[in-house]
Amino acid sequence: MFDRLVDSFTPNVQWIWHGGEPMLMKPEFYRQCAEYARQRHPGVKFAIQTNLLAYKTSRWKDVFEDVFEGRISTSFDPYKRYRTVKGSAETYDRLFWKAMDAVIGDGFRPLVIGVYDEGAASSASEMYDKARSYGVYGFDIRLNYAYPAGRVRDSGMLIEPRTYGQMLVDLYDRWVADLPTFNITPLDQMLQKVAGYRSTLCPWTKSCGGKFLTIDPDGSVFNCSEFSDLGDDRYRFGNILTGEVQGPTPIEVKFYPPAEIVSALSASPASREIMSRQFKFPVDCRSCDHFTECEGGCARDSVLFERGMGGKFGYCESWKMVFTRLKQSVASGEADRLLLKLGITPADARARVAALAMVS
Repeated sequence: MFDRLVDSFTPNVQWIWHGGEPMLMKPEFYRQCAEYARQRHPGVKFAIQTNLLAYKTSRWKDVFEDVFEGRISTSFDPYKRYRTVKGSAETYDRLFWKAMDAVIGDGFRPLVIGVYDEGAASSASEMYDKARSYGVYGFDIRLNYAYPAGRVRDSGMLIEPRTYGQMLVDLYDRWVADLPTFNITPLDQMLQKVAGYRSTLCPWTKSCGGKFLTIDPDGSVFNCSEFSDLGDDRYRFGNILTGEVQGPTPIEVKFYPPAEIVSALSASPASREIMSRQFKFPVDCRSCDHFTECEGGCARDSVLFERGMGGKFGYCESWKMVFTRLKQSVASGEADRLLLKLGITPADARARVAALAMVS
């Protein structure tokens, strides 16, 4: 996979080890991969998303430091249905926080990602409290909405947009008042968008098509992990190992040599359709007060909820709620300290919000 990709890499490419559970591979695997990759492309940067359960300082600290350079994320979900050890959610929780303590004790601050459904929304404040309990070593947190993929593919919308939006607004009220050491995603990224920073940020961009490649273990290629999770061959580009590139229909397949496969995958019908999202989105999005920041939302989620590539983003109401609250706090000066913490000049952010309000 690496050999077929390397000639298409940008100078500073990020290679993210994901899962399944990547720490089931031994530390030596990652050292060998890093040595091999950096000989061919010195600018490659490795990151890992892991459940951390296998972490032991003596085995993994050097790899987390030298190979991943601290680029570590993990996940801790508030509901206990799937996260168990020998059937016990309590055992899983105990082992997870024991590993987290060791990782933080070794000088790392993993991003902790949580997925929230309708019944778990009230638990978001508990994760905020947990991060605060670490004081200056508080870890960054990310709060995602649960979506119907994998084992819950046919479950429909798992958290209502208003519930998710209110969950984020409530957290923002605490975050902007407390100003803890840690950041909260997506709030930090949405605030950066409001201030005019990081304009092509996932998922608030209509131009993500062709900017990423996700490769499954069997070599199947999708635009991103979100589309990979759908398991829908309509959005599969092809296979980087076999040289296969999917045509407009399942029976139309072409094969390309290794030197041509990346460009062929990027030009596949599925890739071109996702790239069309920058032109295909609901007409009423253009007149929305938050279109400059939202850009129509995630293309995958439009498809996910059966609205088509040009359809309405499923969590439009959530983003409206949050962007409205963020802009109010910027305009009033309430967010000044938080903006400074994120490296943003408050006066510049206020001027941008005021200018957009005049246009609206």
